[in-house]
Amino acid sequence: MNYKLICLFCSIFSCIYCSESSYDSISDVYLEHELIPNAGFTKRSTILVNLESRNDVVSISTINDSDIQLLKQLAFKNELYRLKVTVRTLSGKESHFLTFTRACLIVGSKLNDILTLHLDHLDSPFAVNLATTSSNCNSFDELNTNNFTTTVFFRRPETSPVPDTATYIQKMERERDAREKGKSNNNKSMLGKYWMYILPLVIFMMIAGASNPEARQ
Repeated sequence: MNYKLICLFCSIFSCIYCSESSYDSISDVYLEHELIPNAGFTKRSTILVNLESRNDVVSISTINDSDIQLLKQLAFKNELYRLKVTVRTLSGKESHFLTFTRACLIVGSKLNDILTLHLDHLDSPFAVNLATTSSNCNSFDELNTNNFTTTVFFRRPETSPVPDTATYIQKMERERDAREKGKSNNNKSMLGKYWMYILPLVIFMMIAGASNPEARQ
């Protein structure tokens, strides 16, 4: 009876845990950037996320001409481009992160950037990294687009390798067979090495026994 109650409790707990994990999955990523140093962040875009598909996301968003000019000024002055990332879940929970790169790299990559969200085993974010698709910092005037193309990668912990017990057992059996063969070879080598001493002793004992018939009676 107690066993059935324990199984029932575990089943109910598992259902509640699964429903909560599914309900509290990431819904969207809200991006804000700082185009004037120390002036605060302004909205850049919102990226919708569907973690159930477990796929990466590509999002295209548009910023106005004035923001483009501010971004070019940051690049020309070799300033940092700071990005505030807010990860929101379906239950309303928010996680905030700050990341940055050089503004000239954002301009040089023609507003193509890469956002990597590092997730734990429950798909909760714990770190965010910003990167660009180009290392070119010398093309400020070649920017001819107002569209940010952002690729969002989700990085989950790698699964631990499963121990190969069958291979380990086979290895132990081979080592045991090798030890047994080594023992038998050692016994054979003893006879082969000391036969010239053992044979005269055997012959002497046979002669001594033949010359003493009373001992045999």
